[in-house]
Amino acid sequence: MAVSQFLRPGSLMDAVKGYLTPDVVRSASSLVGESESSTRQTLNSAVPTVLSGLTSMVSSPAGASGLAGLIRDGGFGSAVDNVSSLFSGGSATSSMLSVGSQLLGKIFGSRSSSVADALAKSSGVSSASATSLLSLSAPLIMGVLGKRASAQGLDASGLANSLLAERSDFSAALPSGVSQLLGAGPSVVSRAAETTTRYAPAATDVRAYAETRRTGLGRWLPLLLLALGALALLSFLRGRTPRTNGDNVVQRGADLTTNALSKITLPGGINLSVPTGSINYNLARFLGDNSQEVPRTFVFDHLNFESGSTQLTADSAKTVSDLAQVLKAYPNAQVQLVGHTDNTGAADANQALSLSRAEAVKAQLVAQGVGADRIATQGFGQDRPVAANDTEDGRARNRRIELTVTRK
Repeated sequence: MAVSQFLRPGSLMDAVKGYLTPDVVRSASSLVGESESSTRQTLNSAVPTVLSGLTSMVSSPAGASGLAGLIRDGGFGSAVDNVSSLFSGGSATSSMLSVGSQLLGKIFGSRSSSVADALAKSSGVSSASATSLLSLSAPLIMGVLGKRASAQGLDASGLANSLLAERSDFSAALPSGVSQLLGAGPSVVSRAAETTTRYAPAATDVRAYAETRRTGLGRWLPLLLLALGALALLSFLRGRTPRTNGDNVVQRGADLTTNALSKITLPGGINLSVPTGSINYNLARFLGDNSQEVPRTFVFDHLNFESGSTQLTADSAKTVSDLAQVLKAYPNAQVQLVGHTDNTGAADANQALSLSRAEAVKAQLVAQGVGADRIATQGFGQDRPVAANDTEDGRARNRRIELTVTRK
């Protein structure tokens, strides 16, 4: 028997975008008078935009409770049950446009128009079209959230955790203009590594680079060929045989872009160079923005342990070192480190391992000058997966350490 998509752990973005079929996009295109390609791009960007707004909303207990109430009382299930009518231009569309506009006001407040304008600019549509598509996307997303909450028995806290667990995915999928609008924090100067600027298109994340590579490779081909020539010469001088496969050069450019660095200036004048979009990048921005409320959860990247142990790998040292610098720059901040595992092995052993790993990270932070009384730890083992455990990718996502800011 098929399992409902709302019962399967998985990406909320994928669940919502699954409803944006070619027929739905075609109807939406006709509704707003934009090309199908521009309409599709706008809708695909609208989904993470609304989800990011909801993630910020549920970062406070009051916001989480408010979202749960909206979902409970809003009747958004009809938007999911009959998506085609949502974009058909009939009475259902008119009704949901009004409802969606009110939702955007609750999610983004006074920034609603600015968000729509940024979305329009990034997608190449008019502001009116972006506003309409954003307004219609909001009820659809609320409907998907409502059905998932009902199927999985999620209360306000569970719903908030479900959104927060995917926060980094939502942020990574945002168009740059929208990302800048929704983000704020300490002084951040974007700076790709010198090799990135020289050999690859500047992009803030893998998705953005993939799109650049797909649509504008010709623009960068001369630079890539120049890079290839330089590498070939270096290999020749070293007595090695150069690799001349064009795909390898493009992949090298993607790897360099993924490692693009941003310079973050912390209180006290401390400068850090961290990967754009990493936990330390996002945490510093959050702690430096007084308008952002706690609690807020971040999932560690570039933090790995030796298999089955609490020993951090050597390449994880910089992540912990940079985190210590960020926490010391904001001495009032208190955090909780929470460990999680996949479902491989015994449940009680996994719970103990998850707690021990959280405590291992705490010990490293304390050793670098962060007060022990500022860091709480907890381990949930395999009990709170964010992905299915039946694939290696899913198990890798479930093996994680989370950091929740409980006080700023």
